[in-house]
Amino acid sequence: MTSPLVLGVVLPLLATASPAPSSARWGLHWNAPSECIQAAPLARAVEARLGRSVFGALPDVLIHGVLEQASSSGWSARLTLVDARGTVLGSRDIDSAAPACADIERRLVLVLALMIDPEALRPREPTVAPSELEPASEDAAPPPDARPDPTVDEAPLDEASPPTRAAPWPGRSTVSITGLATTGFSDGLAWGGRLGWRGAGSVTWLVGLSVVPWARSELGDGRVDLTLATPEVGLCPLVVGDSRWEVSACATAAFSFVMADSQGTLVDEVDLLVRGEAGARAQWELRLGRTTGLHVGGGASVGWLRPSLPLRSAWEGRLGAPLSAFVELGLSFRGP
Repeated sequence: MTSPLVLGVVLPLLATASPAPSSARWGLHWNAPSECIQAAPLARAVEARLGRSVFGALPDVLIHGVLEQASSSGWSARLTLVDARGTVLGSRDIDSAAPACADIERRLVLVLALMIDPEALRPREPTVAPSELEPASEDAAPPPDARPDPTVDEAPLDEASPPTRAAPWPGRSTVSITGLATTGFSDGLAWGGRLGWRGAGSVTWLVGLSVVPWARSELGDGRVDLTLATPEVGLCPLVVGDSRWEVSACATAAFSFVMADSQGTLVDEVDLLVRGEAGARAQWELRLGRTTGLHVGGGASVGWLRPSLPLRSAWEGRLGAPLSAFVELGLSFRGP
């Protein structure tokens, strides 16, 4: 009998899958430790449970799965449904307190089978022609249970395996905290920090806020001290990676709110100015743990809005150089 807990985990997720189980093509992207079940055996066990082939090339729906050891004890698996356009349809977690990962495999097969075909739990009655029906004798043994065995330990597996790839990391939205160095606002490098968010999917959005608390330029007729706060938004049309790393490239637009302190022979004033920028950035994230990764990024931007400064010798009297660049290093954290 199927556990109510399994049904409670699976049925809400089934409502998010739009393709009909009988017509949809499915793909399985699976990542698990070497001592646990791998992608090909898992896919074959699911197909054996369903009694037909469901995985193939150019799938309509992808199931991204990751099996990891829990921080305290036991195992945790996360299954995410993604359509062919990269849109996340839903995700669910499956946990097991057993120390061996083999104890969670049976539940994984059942949950995956139900995600693909909700009818997998219903009894499968053989189709018999009316002419073939015979009255049962009183001494005949009762018919065996027609319900399929929910276990997959004894199910025969086909030799052919469907094409599989490793599940991507992070596979979800990420929050990054980084330190950065930038050019174009001081005599050398100016240092600051950045807080960023990037959504999940192959095409996604990016939002960030960077702060440079102090940048100084020494001029022939004085100096300029700048403090910058720069909110930005972007679109990331390129995201590639595997279970250990991910690279994304984004186009961004930003406005820098700048406090400019100009000091010179004839000038002593503080102005609040706004600089407009358009640029491109790329980031590489390397998985360090279950929910954390190393974040390395860089990019450049063009100042299309550069207000005037009181000191004309500073960047030809404009706020900052026409072109600025940055590099950043920090940590990224996988979101829900």
